[in-house]
Amino acid sequence: MLRLAVLLLSVAAGAAEPAKPQELPLTSTSLAGKASHLVATVPAGFSAVVKPMPKFGSSLETLMVDSADQRVRLIITLLPPNDFLGRDAAGLEKTLRANCAPFLKESVEGKVTPFPLQLKHGIGVATFLTDKAEVGKPATQGPEHYKLMTNAMIRIGDATLATVTIFHDTKEQADYLAAIKVVASLRPDR
Repeated sequence: MLRLAVLLLSVAAGAAEPAKPQELPLTSTSLAGKASHLVATVPAGFSAVVKPMPKFGSSLETLMVDSADQRVRLIITLLPPNDFLGRDAAGLEKTLRANCAPFLKESVEGKVTPFPLQLKHGIGVATFLTDKAEVGKPATQGPEHYKLMTNAMIRIGDATLATVTIFHDTKEQADYLAAIKVVASLRPDR
C-alpha cells in the first residue's frame, strides 16, 4: 500500500543537502488566477526540492523533504486557493477521510482515526495508517518500504489548503518529529 502511495506521490529529487535550515516558498494558483503563498522551514540534514505539479489548469507546487537516511519522507502539496473546502476542522476531516479511502484496505487500522495537528498559523487534521505488508519487518534503507503513513489536511489563513503525507517507520523517530515541525512551520508568505 505505502509503496504504491510513495510511487504516486514521489517527485524526482535532485536537491543537495543543505548545511543550515532552509526557507522554501510554495505557490499555487487557481483557474481564476487567485494565488496562495506559503513558506516552510526545512531543518539542516534534510534534502528538499520544490516541484511544480500542473493539474486541471491550476498551478500547484509540491515540497518533498527527505531525511538523510531516507527513512522519513515528507510531501506537502499546496492546493489552489479555496474559500469553501475545509474551512474548519470538520471540513478538513471530511477531505482527509476521502483522501485516505484508497489506502484503508491495506492498512492495519482499516479506518481513519483523525487527530488535530498543532499549527502556528492554521488548523490541521491528521491520521496514521500502518502498512499491513510491512508489519514485523525491519526498517530498510531507502524509500518505498515505510511502515507508517501520516496523512493530513491543513489550512493556513483563510483559503490556503495543503495535503500532507509523511512516510516513516515509528511515531517516535527523531526525523519524523522534525518533519512534523516542518509542517507546523508553514506560514503565509505575503
